[in-house]
Amino acid sequence: MCVPDEVWVTDAVALDGSHVALRFSDGHCGVLDMSPYMDDGVFKRLRDPNVFRTARAGVSTVEWDNGTIDVAPETAYEHAVPFGA
Repeated sequence: MCVPDEVWVTDAVALDGSHVALRFSDGHCGVLDMSPYMDDGVFKRLRDPNVFRTARAGVSTVEWDNGTIDVAPETAYEHAVPFGA
């Protein structure tokens, strides 16, 4: 998928313990599966359902735990599976 130069997350909602629904500034919507990342570094904290449920749109990207955990907006865009795909 080609990632636009200027793209950011405008909405983020945790769906379950590893998936988050995202809407981007260009209208693209998709579901990001965080499970591949949840064994590494700070992302291990996302295994806690209480932390994962804190997903929200932050400054340009999806963040958790008041911004202490986030994913680059380009990565989120590239790996979010479009709804209905």
